Amino acid sequence: MGPRILLLLPQLPQDPSSGAARTAQTAAEMAHESGFEVQALATTATERGNQTDPVAYLQSMGIEPEVRAASSKGSREFRFTQRGIPYTLLDTGRFGVLQWEKTHGRQFDRLFDDILSSFDPDIIFTYGGLAGDVRRLRRARQKDIRIAFCVFNMSYLKPDFFHDVDAVTTPSEFMAKRYKELVGIDSTPLPTPIHFEDVLAPEHDPIFVTMVNPSVEKGLFFFARLAEELGRRQPKIAVLAIESRGTAGLVVKAGLEGGFDLRRHESIMISPAVPTPRDIFAPTRMLLVPSVWEEPSGRVAAEALVNAVPPIVSDRGGLEESCNGAGFVLPLPGDLTMETRKPVAAEAVEPWLETIERLCFDDEEYQRQAAKAKQAASMYSRQNLTPRYAAFFKNVLTLPGKK
Repeated sequence: MGPRILLLLPQLPQDPSSGAARTAQTAAEMAHESGFEVQALATTATERGNQTDPVAYLQSMGIEPEVRAASSKGSREFRFTQRGIPYTLLDTGRFGVLQWEKTHGRQFDRLFDDILSSFDPDIIFTYGGLAGDVRRLRRARQKDIRIAFCVFNMSYLKPDFFHDVDAVTTPSEFMAKRYKELVGIDSTPLPTPIHFEDVLAPEHDPIFVTMVNPSVEKGLFFFARLAEELGRRQPKIAVLAIESRGTAGLVVKAGLEGGFDLRRHESIMISPAVPTPRDIFAPTRMLLVPSVWEEPSGRVAAEALVNAVPPIVSDRGGLEESCNGAGFVLPLPGDLTMETRKPVAAEAVEPWLETIERLCFDDEEYQRQAAKAKQAASMYSRQNLTPRYAAFFKNVLTLPGKK
């Protein structure tokens, strides 16, 4: 058997609303394919809240978990194997990713201690910066287990946070440089790993100008104005927003803050969250990613490339890097920040409107951009990325311990 990796996550690895969870899961699968022995311990918490029974959700993915009934002192536990990796999940009920620790932390700690004893991992691959996450890493460090930490946001900008971490991976050169500049941490930038089977739509009917997760950080107040101008000027262009943390209510409210009601446009539709990424792209002609915050990489843009869907992204964070030369990188107004609570001015969306109109009405240009997107997706292929992730984990094993 090869070296052992424990994938340790504070949420559902199969969480459809979390690019971080799916990225970590896919990286672990690549390690397994490269000869590592991998197990996973996680919870059922998701970023959009637990609105469905986790068993039903797993079954919708073709997974039939073994359910261990809750005891008088605990919650249900699920066990199953997916793509060669055994999973243990603690059912955290209605609690979200940031709320479950107080109620379920003790039981999760017991599961953690059990798997450390029975599996005896050489490496823990993880993320999460809450007190429980840090406490578990320190216990692993006492056993001289190497810690490989994946960074997907700016939540860890404290040099002492990485005291118990041996190696750090980031999803972009942008993030690697930012962490080096701000906290002096060296990291290994690796493109977002994607399981093409999970994201590639079997059929493609390119109808919608699609945005995923219309939340403040993803550009809600830019999207509201853009949707208004499209609905007013180009009612034949169909616009689709797919809920996640951002919801239909937030989109409507954002428009009303700007003095217009998006509900009057028949061309604008809002869909509930979809089960898998492939469901996003089956009807999508182009993808909008007008993120206001500095995206670490932008997994959804990479998934668009896999589907030969041209992404139109903002010029913030690592989005341009994720597009790998395809799609369009367009500006947002400089005064649009995370504190903005009104739609931007109409002139601010003009470059985006012009690009959307061109891709909708010039079919030759659209086909050129779709082919460019498909070619750019090669950066995320299993063939290209698996050796790089395997090399990262092998390097972790050679590092001196910090015990």
